[in-house]
Amino acid sequence: METNVNVQAKVTTPPRPYKRQVKNIIIHRPMQREFSFMLIALFMVASAAVAWVIHQTIRDAATVGAFSFGQVSPMEVLSEVSYTIIIRVTLVLILTLIIIGAYGVVFLHRVAGPVFRFRQTLLKVNRGELPQDIKIREGDFFHEMAHDINVILQRLRTEQEKISELKIKVSDFQKNVLSEDVRRKTEEMKAVLDSFSQI
Repeated sequence: METNVNVQAKVTTPPRPYKRQVKNIIIHRPMQREFSFMLIALFMVASAAVAWVIHQTIRDAATVGAFSFGQVSPMEVLSEVSYTIIIRVTLVLILTLIIIGAYGVVFLHRVAGPVFRFRQTLLKVNRGELPQDIKIREGDFFHEMAHDINVILQRLRTEQEKISELKIKVSDFQKNVLSEDVRRKTEEMKAVLDSFSQI
């Protein structure tokens, strides 16, 4: 008796909400690997450029400071160096943001293009149409998904042809049969076949 109560308690507890796991984060390795690698590479190049700018600015200030030793106060040199570093680093960061933005647009175009085509194809299928196969550009992602959807579309076309052939046979059979009861049954079958052909 206790086991029945325990079983009922287990059945009535609501399911745990979906929890994202590490293995679920990486779902499309080539795309995620390329995007992560490019972002890391761009940040490394930007960091190296910032370090080089700081080094060059300090070296230039030290060279100028050595020639004008005693003529310019250290605070003026420090102020000039700080201003120059801020301007140069800001320019490097702005350039980095522009490059990352441009890369993001190009990368997302390679993702959004196929997703848009998939959506258009599924909308046509939902309206009862059988669209042409999905074609994806060479550099785009999701080629394997496009292939899978194209296989499904081909199966739908094959089934559509079979249904059309059955409808023709039912019509021919109906014309040859004289019984009203049989005609009514064939009309019902034809209506069922019509409903399948609209799926």
